[in-house]
Amino acid sequence: MIIIGFAAGLVCAVLRRKINEIRADDLVACLFIAAAGALLGGKLFYMIQGFPQFLELARETGYTVLEYFRDAGLVYYGGFTGAVLFVLMTAKLVGTPVWAMIDTILPSIPLMHAIGRIGCFSAGCCYGLPCGFGVYFDASPFAPHGVRLLPVQLIEAACLLALFFLMLRYGREKRPPGKVLAFYLTGYGIIRFVLEFFRYDAIRGIYGIFSVSQWISLALIALGVFFWFWYPCAGRKKASS
Repeated sequence: MIIIGFAAGLVCAVLRRKINEIRADDLVACLFIAAAGALLGGKLFYMIQGFPQFLELARETGYTVLEYFRDAGLVYYGGFTGAVLFVLMTAKLVGTPVWAMIDTILPSIPLMHAIGRIGCFSAGCCYGLPCGFGVYFDASPFAPHGVRLLPVQLIEAACLLALFFLMLRYGREKRPPGKVLAFYLTGYGIIRFVLEFFRYDAIRGIYGIFSVSQWISLALIALGVFFWFWYPCAGRKKASS
């Protein structure tokens, strides 16, 4: 499902490339390199979250870091961070305006993510709270068996598809730097923060009253507000000086 999501996002970005005057070959190169960054970042975040468990397992069984990297799952926020960093690097290397590349790719992200969440539902990971109208994931090696669990993966996929169509509408014309990014950071930050209350998988990690993903979501919402309200003003001041 991740591969299908990537293919759908690639097609969407290629079809939208003329809005920001991006060459197709530069865009495709950025997307494939971003995929590598997403894989690396997603695994590294997963490893960081589960590092105490890894140390315990390493002491008991001799489990190595390379084995841990091979077996590690993917954390979305880590994948998103890795993808953005690799896009920035690649855009600089190919000589493409960074904001133009980001604005072209970003509306594809919730589409890719939505399809990926359907894969989470199929695998039974990232499951929701026990509830009477939930789904049994008895064939899954990740979820508890014999209990109905809220299919929060499908709820998030639906929310992401709505965000995708909203971003398509907003991004159908060229926007000032930072605006499309602000739309995404704020929109997805809110979606993830709310849905985390309905998640039940312990691997997320809880710090204080919120999960790790909720703390990151709050930071992204704040960053989105910054890009929405403050960043254009900063750019105008710099230009006028």
